[in-house]
Amino acid sequence: MIGTRIALIFMVSFIAGFPAYADNSRPFFLRTAATVNGAEVPAGLYQLSWEAQGSIVRVTLSKDGRFIATAQGAWVKQGVKYTNDAALLRVNPDGSRSLVEIRLAGAKRTIVFSDSDPILRLSAK
Repeated sequence: MIGTRIALIFMVSFIAGFPAYADNSRPFFLRTAATVNGAEVPAGLYQLSWEAQGSIVRVTLSKDGRFIATAQGAWVKQGVKYTNDAALLRVNPDGSRSLVEIRLAGAKRTIVFSDSDPILRLSAK
């Protein structure tokens, strides 16, 4: 009986850890190719995941289990809850586009990237 309780407590604790990870990952569609620190990320469907420490967040894009790009940004509170995911892009003088913000459906905050702040500089490997 005690062994069963311990096993049940362990199983509940183990399963309870998964929703936190699941909430930090979702499919994300990038409608237009975007540059991330000089690396071109083609338009397409990606797996978007993120890790946050306070307001600083590291975002990773992967496709078919392969790493595509990562970027560091900051959570910024917004007054509206977004109904759809969206990627905001800056059009550069050469016509290329750079990722500057990610809006997540159901959230009242966005992930904002800034290539002018060394702490929030976009990077891709």
